[in-house]
Amino acid sequence: MEDHTFEMQMDELNQAFMKLLKSKFPEITPHDQRICLYIKTGMSSLEMADLMNVLPSSIYISRSRLRKKLGLEMDQDLYGFLRQLS
Repeated sequence: MEDHTFEMQMDELNQAFMKLLKSKFPEITPHDQRICLYIKTGMSSLEMADLMNVLPSSIYISRSRLRKKLGLEMDQDLYGFLRQLS
């Protein structure tokens, strides 16, 4: 059985950010929200992949799709954008 304690704690501590993200970008999925939260907290793609038990390439793809959903260009700083939101 997987231990989801960390994810639950992250969600609890960042409820306001998650609500803001969902209100500004209604098409964003729960998976996207989690990726945004991890990026905002400064996690690397490798750390996220390890935590979510996926390949790093999946995180790179998720980040690329997120940029599109958030209306960002490929060269725009996703971390900086998410930090500004909160």
